[in-house]
Amino acid sequence: MFEWKSIRAEGAVFDLDGTLIDSMEIWREIDEEFFAKRGMRVPEGYQESIAHLGFRDVAAFTIKNYLPAEREGDVIAEWNGMCLAKYGAKGSEKYFKPRALDFLHSLKKKGVKMCVATASSPELFEPVLKEGGVYGLFEGFFTVEDAKRNKSFPDIFLLAAARLGLPPEKCAAFEDSLTALRAAKTAGMQTVGVYDPSSEKTAADMEAEADAYVRSFAEFF
Repeated sequence: MFEWKSIRAEGAVFDLDGTLIDSMEIWREIDEEFFAKRGMRVPEGYQESIAHLGFRDVAAFTIKNYLPAEREGDVIAEWNGMCLAKYGAKGSEKYFKPRALDFLHSLKKKGVKMCVATASSPELFEPVLKEGGVYGLFEGFFTVEDAKRNKSFPDIFLLAAARLGLPPEKCAAFEDSLTALRAAKTAGMQTVGVYDPSSEKTAADMEAEADAYVRSFAEFF
């Protein structure tokens, strides 16, 4: 059981990018390199607009709004290559937020069942979780592709609860995105908002709407 402030949960569902992993700088670099190849700057508000979307939805959004002459498959392949060079590198455990790895191990010791619910893809998150020594702590891994809808919908959280064998209300969802946090609440989960600089504009709303809110995993110790 995980007990902290108003949270009483037997299961924990974790987002990765921006929540467990400090990926803002990685994605900023990728976005800058990607658009620079096309003689463009990263559009204003771009990262905030795509934070809760999976690769395919991000590609569709990017093509529709900025690059109508490009093909979805080519864009996804390019991003995959750029991401793998960073997430799959030796020593990628450095991308975890401070005390995030300690927190995961502490939950495991308490018997809390854990699952991943992410907009990322297995070829990206598996290497970094294994490099951090926490891949085996999770009961399951779900992506927005598995859920068939992005994280503005509750589907992925319901899939995660089912994998954990728990009703949603006995699970706590850890999210840095206000949109995804609201979807987790719609699914019936308790919610823990996790601060990330990429979501600075919605931090106040997240703190107000989440059942609990942290700026660092160090707060749990």
